[in-house]
Amino acid sequence: MIHRSRHISTWLPLLLVLLASVPAFAVESLPVSHPTFQQVKRIYDTIANSFGTGRRPPRLLVVPGTVRPGFAVAISDAGSEGGIGIPGSTLVEGYIAIEERAVELMGRLGPDRDNGIAFLLGHELTHYYMRHGWVGDFGNAFVSTDMGKQMIKAATYEDAVKRETEADYFGGFYSFLAGYDTLSVGPRVLDALYAEYRIPDKIDNYPSRNERKAITERSAADLARLIPLFDTSTRLLVAGKYEDAGRLLSHLASIFPSREICTNAGVAYAQAAVALFRPGSVKYAYPFEFDADTRLKGNRLKTRGIDDQAEKRSQLLLTAQEWFEQAIRQDKRYATAYVNLASVQSLLGDNDQAVVTAKKGLELARASDEPATAANALAVRGIALALTGDIEGAKADFIAAEKGNQPFGGANLAVLKGNFPTVAPPGAELPGGKETIAGISPWDGLPKDRETRTYTLHATAAGQQSISILSRTGQGWDAAVVLSGNRQTAIVATLAGYPGVTARGIAIGSPAAQLLEKYGSATRIISSRQGIWHLYAKSGIAFLVNGDARVGGWLLMAAN
Repeated sequence: MIHRSRHISTWLPLLLVLLASVPAFAVESLPVSHPTFQQVKRIYDTIANSFGTGRRPPRLLVVPGTVRPGFAVAISDAGSEGGIGIPGSTLVEGYIAIEERAVELMGRLGPDRDNGIAFLLGHELTHYYMRHGWVGDFGNAFVSTDMGKQMIKAATYEDAVKRETEADYFGGFYSFLAGYDTLSVGPRVLDALYAEYRIPDKIDNYPSRNERKAITERSAADLARLIPLFDTSTRLLVAGKYEDAGRLLSHLASIFPSREICTNAGVAYAQAAVALFRPGSVKYAYPFEFDADTRLKGNRLKTRGIDDQAEKRSQLLLTAQEWFEQAIRQDKRYATAYVNLASVQSLLGDNDQAVVTAKKGLELARASDEPATAANALAVRGIALALTGDIEGAKADFIAAEKGNQPFGGANLAVLKGNFPTVAPPGAELPGGKETIAGISPWDGLPKDRETRTYTLHATAAGQQSISILSRTGQGWDAAVVLSGNRQTAIVATLAGYPGVTARGIAIGSPAAQLLEKYGSATRIISSRQGIWHLYAKSGIAFLVNGDARVGGWLLMAAN
């Protein structure tokens, strides 16, 4: 991979080389209608979106195999973005290019083909978003062009190691967020590229082949410890362990400040705050927390001492607000963050501003074709309108949200009419047998051996407890035990492709209607961008129902 940039700290020795290279680096691409381009673009878009920086991703190019064979494996070129001392006549659009030959080579990985392409694209996107500039990676263009030789000579070995480590590490995590497993394929990708492109094992001022593989393996090992942290934190949201989830997500956001992680941190603190409201005082169902069993029954907390929670509740909401605002700073087009921010503004009593913010979220969701988020925006705006006395406006929004196939529209419309259908009737959750995933129950615990990874987030403030996570992954499942003070929460979850079924015959892909038939009405319903979580508290199981009304997976929970 080659990286060129015109915002260079040591630009004087290279300026003439860079300026002279502009016309020579015009890159031809396959047409956007070409099947290979479309396949790569699908992977590229999901990874670029997961970075969530607010910067538009650079243009993608797929270089035909007939153009300058062996030109490069992949290229990230920041163009003249942020250039210092660069004349306007040299402005160049940034892009990321991958050679068709490299895409075909990834086909040799079999079922890991897309993961291999994701490894290359995630690596290049990291170089672009982290403004790594001209320090390069592999590709025989390094040794076949004068520019490549001069760039390598100008770089230091330490520069190359640092940037390649960051590109593997951050590229691997954001590829994971996009749904790709690049951790295990990195060394195989490198071996294939070095062999196919006949890249020398040693290049001046650049890690050797074995050192380059070691960098990838170290990054994979580090990510293998952090990824369970992300998975566990999002599952703690479903399990209702909001403050622990918030702390874990806040820690992750300090390392990977993507819009999604910032938003999830905000949701955790917002949900923790909602749990501290006086029982029955929050009439309406906000999209980030729809409790069908306790809120309207008024048994969330005992009334005694509830006023003592007001200060903490307010602080949690303000913390949530800060995280949502941070997500918006990351990406001003991120509709979900606006919807969640509007919810918090409403809970803080600023319903006029909540109407404005929800409207912005609605516009963005419609522009980006996100119907579920648009329905949530309508639900939040309807709540804010109802609380400001605009009953007709609220009614219209709730009806529109209900048509968007989201539960919050109909539930809030019923509340507006003075009905309370959000309360699950007695016996709505059907009884059943013991649940396991791959024969594992969350009550089983995890053995402390080499297969079990451990991560501890130490307390940094007075009153905090350290949080330790023990995690383990198997074929189609993973499990985690979270220790926070004297509290213990265990979670076992299915992964994509899990072949098993629940104790009542539900499998991945089962229709939501079958879920209702076998398990009854959910105790709680929780919104996520991936779908709606249906939680059955008595059974300790939660199902993710995706946009096509089918089960996308489930998890089992147990807590002391």
